Amino acid sequence: MGASGQECPSRPYLGADDLAPLLSFGSRAFAERFPLNANWHPGDFVWELHARCDQPQPILMWGSTGGVTAVSGFTGPGQLLFEVLPDSERLVPEIVADAENAARAQGELSIRAFESDVRRVAALERLGYRRSAPEGVWFRLDLSAPLPSFDPPEGFSVRDSVGVDPAARAAAHRDAWNDLSRIGLPNARSAFTTESYLSLRAAPVYDPALDILVQGPDGLMVANCICWADAHSGIGVFEPVGTHAAFRGRRLARLAILEGCRRLLVRGHGWARVGTAHFNAPAISAYRACGFEPYDRTSWWTKALT
Repeated sequence: MGASGQECPSRPYLGADDLAPLLSFGSRAFAERFPLNANWHPGDFVWELHARCDQPQPILMWGSTGGVTAVSGFTGPGQLLFEVLPDSERLVPEIVADAENAARAQGELSIRAFESDVRRVAALERLGYRRSAPEGVWFRLDLSAPLPSFDPPEGFSVRDSVGVDPAARAAAHRDAWNDLSRIGLPNARSAFTTESYLSLRAAPVYDPALDILVQGPDGLMVANCICWADAHSGIGVFEPVGTHAAFRGRRLARLAILEGCRRLLVRGHGWARVGTAHFNAPAISAYRACGFEPYDRTSWWTKALT
């Protein structure tokens, strides 16, 4: 039995009523696991689910009288993310067993784990998992340290999304994500629509004052990032970050990120976090230029299922 109460069986995410406990779990996970990382910040849940939060999802939640203590979800066929509060680590074998049953037709299961979490990695190894591939690189910034100074290029300015035209904001996201040839994904296309943005605006923890834009001389939104605040953990997360393909290489994303960091600091946050794919060299360079320091990596740990 955990400190928060009697454990309950897992249950699936069924709709909008389950969003609040999911967000509370993300906040607790970031606060209680620090300085270790956690797979989901409240902002991660909202970004992933905003248009579908009122629908059943392939997410399992383990609960107790004190709230949700563990969450698992598939990000692709045979690929699992899960997170557990520190006093409920004993749930790991049960979470993995449930996932193995669900993924058996795939022939194998891969689970993402942070390399700094030696306890979690050891648990996966005891269950027969072995490191199979790199996944992501993670950065954090101590907001109590002076932020780098960087002025906008002539004709460019920084603003937030308060009062922004929804269609223009959605287009700015697509412009940043419809061309990923620089990182070897030439066929990537964004499905983010005006309706997607409107659903995001209505979601909990989204704040248009933390949805930062860089505008060009003609008013076109050429770079953007969403910063997700969490007062409980004091950690803000950037997701997503992007720049219009025609304006890359001008350090415009840096402008948006630094403005988000300043606004997090005003809100009393102590840390900012951002992550990217291990092969995304332009993003890694941009985050370093903002003062973020690498502090963790994620890898896939895989087991053949028979």
